[in-house]
Amino acid sequence: MINLIYILIFLILIFVVTLGFKAVSYGIQAKQKNRVSKNIKFKKKNITNDLLKINNLYKTGAITKKEFQKAKKKILNN
Repeated sequence: MINLIYILIFLILIFVVTLGFKAVSYGIQAKQKNRVSKNIKFKKKNITNDLLKINNLYKTGAITKKEFQKAKKKILNN
């Protein structure tokens, strides 16, 4: 009976260790993907054009003043 309990504990331990290794593996892969995406050069944004676009949207009535201010703040903070 005690041998059966030890066998079950051993199997559970193997299962937990396997899950741990999988989690570590996924973490390493995610970190590598993140590192690769940081190395990609992003197109430089043109703040002036973005501001002109949202200004035109505001003038035509497509967006409200509150939405315009929110979008402007977002553009200027990035």
